[in-house]
Amino acid sequence: MRIAGLFLVLFLAMLATAVRGAVPRAMSDEHIVAQARRVASGAHADLYQHGVDVDPAFATMLDSAYRQVERVTGVKFDTATLGSRVHAYVSEAVTASHVWRGYRHPSDPRPLIFLGPRVYRGAMRGADATYVHELTHLFTWRHHSHTLREGLADYVALVVLPGAAVGPNPAGDEWPPEIFPEILEYLGTTRTPPGWAETDLVRRRAYYFASRRFVSYLVELKGMEMFMRLYASETPETTIRSLYGISREEAARAALTR
Repeated sequence: MRIAGLFLVLFLAMLATAVRGAVPRAMSDEHIVAQARRVASGAHADLYQHGVDVDPAFATMLDSAYRQVERVTGVKFDTATLGSRVHAYVSEAVTASHVWRGYRHPSDPRPLIFLGPRVYRGAMRGADATYVHELTHLFTWRHHSHTLREGLADYVALVVLPGAAVGPNPAGDEWPPEIFPEILEYLGTTRTPPGWAETDLVRRRAYYFASRRFVSYLVELKGMEMFMRLYASETPETTIRSLYGISREEAARAALTR
């Protein structure tokens, strides 16, 4: 009876996760890398396919995005740590596009990005900028604030492809989700990302949207060079006042009420 009850609890937990819009991994990064086949190489990127046919022309798009990310951020690719090339995997097993190890990438930085078929097809139509988001993560892999990291990647993606879909959010720069109060507590801080940012689609979308609006506000206020100084700070919660003359809370409110 206890075993049956345990199975019932597990089933209900899985069902609840599915209803919330979870983004589980269908296969590990290691398995995708081991099983994928390289289909094209560009000046900066090698392109691989896994369980889905990929147009070699996408390698050229990756090269273009590489140069644009460098231009927009003013950051050079960290070849000393990551090597000289990006490795992009388009896989049927990817449900949520990500860099190697996802949120834990800085603990084992590698120049690998993983894209799902929907994101890839949208990119080929010029309608999805998620691949630019993931490339930005590689350029700016050293970070102290997760919301600054995700917000910057979304910001750069939408500079490169204005109005495109990016990550969990649909096309349209001004999609207005409900911004849950707890999200404001994360913006511009060094807090570990909340577990629901990987499992709850509704709050995940709001988290990314708010992070992007926060970064966009700061970049528009004093430019990318100043923002990158904040990004590099180990204490962004206090550094923001010395750089911008306002508190983190004031910046968050201003960013989300524009």
